[in-house]
Order: sequence, then C-alpha cells, then structure tokens
Amino acid sequence: MKHFSKCLRLAALSGLLSGLGVAPAVAQDTTLVRLSGRNHYPLQVNGAQGSGAGWDKLLASAQKSQFVLIGEDHGIAQIPLFTAALAREFKPAVYVAEIDPYVTQTLTELTAQPGPPTAYLRQYPGALCFYSLAEEYDLVKALRAQQARLVGLDQVWSFSAAPFYAQLAGQVKSTTLRTYLRQRVASYQAQDQANERLGGHRYAMTAQAASAGDSLVALTQKESPAVQKMVQDYVTSYRIYTGRGTHQARLDLMKRNLLREVRPYQTATGLATPKMLFKFGGLHLARGASPIGFGEFYDVGNLVQNLADVQDQKSLHILILGKQGTKAAGLNPKFPAKNIATYTEADYDADIPVKLFTDQASGPAWSVFDLRPLRTALTDGKLHVASQALERTIMGYDYLVVIPETTASRPM
Repeated sequence: MKHFSKCLRLAALSGLLSGLGVAPAVAQDTTLVRLSGRNHYPLQVNGAQGSGAGWDKLLASAQKSQFVLIGEDHGIAQIPLFTAALAREFKPAVYVAEIDPYVTQTLTELTAQPGPPTAYLRQYPGALCFYSLAEEYDLVKALRAQQARLVGLDQVWSFSAAPFYAQLAGQVKSTTLRTYLRQRVASYQAQDQANERLGGHRYAMTAQAASAGDSLVALTQKESPAVQKMVQDYVTSYRIYTGRGTHQARLDLMKRNLLREVRPYQTATGLATPKMLFKFGGLHLARGASPIGFGEFYDVGNLVQNLADVQDQKSLHILILGKQGTKAAGLNPKFPAKNIATYTEADYDADIPVKLFTDQASGPAWSVFDLRPLRTALTDGKLHVASQALERTIMGYDYLVVIPETTASRPM
C-alpha cells in the first residue's frame, strides 16, 4: 500500500490533516483553555438535519456568507452528512471539490443517472477519487438535486489514467492519435483492474515512465488548445505525484483553476459570484497562511477570502475532524480490511494541540468551537500560543467542529 498511501497524501485522500495534531505534553495557556471552553457549543446531526446551539451558530454564520468552506479530515462518513445538512440551508449554486475537472465532468454525468455508479467503478476502479465512497457520492447527488453546479480544482487523479485517456480520445481530431489513445485506455484499464484484484498499489498513471507524458505532448502538438491543456494538466499532475513537482505547484494549479471558474462572474462593476460551497482537506481552506507543517503556503482558502473581500462579502471557514473512530483508508470494496483505518486523537501529527479541544468533546453530541473570539484575543495580544500551526488554524478558521466518534466512509 506504499504508493496508495503516497497518492492519498498528495491528493489529500489520506484523510489525515497533515499538520493538525497533538502537541507534546506542555502546560496549556490558561487563556486558551478558558476561551475555548467559553465558546464551546453542542451540535447534533441526524441524517441531513442539524440541531443544537452549535448548529444555530454555524447556520447563522453561513447565512451571512457568500462562500462556505469545509476543511475536513477525509474518509469520515459523518462529514458528507454534515455538509449535506448545511447545504440544505445554505443553498449553494456551486459546489467546489478537491477533485480534478475531468472527474468532475464524469461525476456530473453519473449523478444525473439513477442508482450508484457500480458499473463505472467496476470498469475504472477508484476513478471517482473521494466520490468513489458511497457517502460522498450521495452528497453530490443531494447537491445536484438542489441544482448546484459541480466544480473541480485539483490535479488529475492518479487512479484515473484510463478514463482520462478515454476523454482525451473523444477530443482529438487525428484518427491515428485517437486509435493510439484508445489502445492506451484498454492497456491502462486492464492494468488498474489487475491492480485492484490484487489489492496492490501500482496504478497506471504513476507507474508509467516520464517519457509517456513527453510522448503525449509531442503527439498532441497539432491538436486544439483544449486538448493541449488536458495533456499539460496530466503531465503536471504526474510530476507532482512522482516527486518531480512541488506542493506549491499543486496549490498554484488549484488557484488558477478557481480563478478561471469565477471569471464568467466578472461584470463591468466588479465580481459578482453566486453562493459557493467548498469541501477540501483541512490544510487547504484556511485564510492566511496554511497550517501545513512545512514551509509557508497560501492555499485555496486564502484566495476565497480575497474573492469575498473584493465583493464586500464574507467567507465562512469551518474545520471538521474526529476525536477517534474509523476512517476510509482505501477505495477497493473487495478488500474491506484495507479500507478502514482506526485512529485516535493521538494519531494526528505533532503540530497543533487539538487535544485541548478534543478533551472537551466527550459526546454524544458533537462539539462546535467558535474560534473567532480566540482570533480576536490573538490579534489583541491577549492570547499567546506556542505552536505556529495552532496559531494559523485559529487565525484561518472561524469554527472547529469535533465529532466524538466517527465511522469510515464505504467504497462502492
């Protein structure tokens, strides 16, 4: 599972909020403890319905916002239910997901059909990225029923070489090139299906040589700009997965894609976007500097904050994670033992002392922490925290939601 783990980390499917975790055993700042306890509210989620003081706080803030951003710990079944409940009230016109535009196109088509995408996923194992998980797919079905348009910003998903080549074959003009691409589809499809049967980790996209991307660029030089962009997206993604690219390159790609998506909403008097709902891994949606445990990065959440500012609107940033339980660790329904990971709060990385918050999340209700008073205290110099990542989280998110016990999402 080594490569699978790497793919999940790079594409954020690992479900771990890299850079969110339990700090070494040090005395907590008493102001931090006092403020977090004073701004702690209960939340109940029953199906696609929310209730409790925490829900009321979240909903009131969402109704005042143009953008709602949900930074999550991936693979937890309760989070898409929470998202669906919030979306029922927020009513977004656009849902922005941590998947690539080509998976988004396929997902839009599939969710217009009845039932789960069983046949598609049998043909192309895991190719819908997060939405190969039943609860995530159901979330998109619910959003589409609300007429929300789907948008994907991410790099090309590493499990989707065969369907990507199939989409590319449908776009090219050259019959010779089309034949070649369809041959590649059959080869990559067979490779990924064999890989799935073995429960392995050598998916076609990242197993291929770098020269395959170079050849694809050369073969499509006379094709349309749209085809050449698809190829460039594929090559850029391959480089990121195989270590030839950088984390910054991935972030820049997602931000460029977001700017392209909002461009049609530019008017003579300024930007006028509709309501938009985002759901990404928790590292991606903070305003300001990302809480990531290495370097200094400004991610999608910071750009969304800027887009809200230029419209004199608000963006609401919510971080949601579990205290303990299970989460999805794979996408292959034939290997259930490999699909579920058990975790506790101690399994988060050692950058942010979320234990301060999770200790207060005793259940059975979920816990909602309003981080805005903590942010004010930081800004006013009345609160000091030793962890840079914790400070960035408090500054970057408006609310932290803690689920006391989670269950893993189910691969289809």
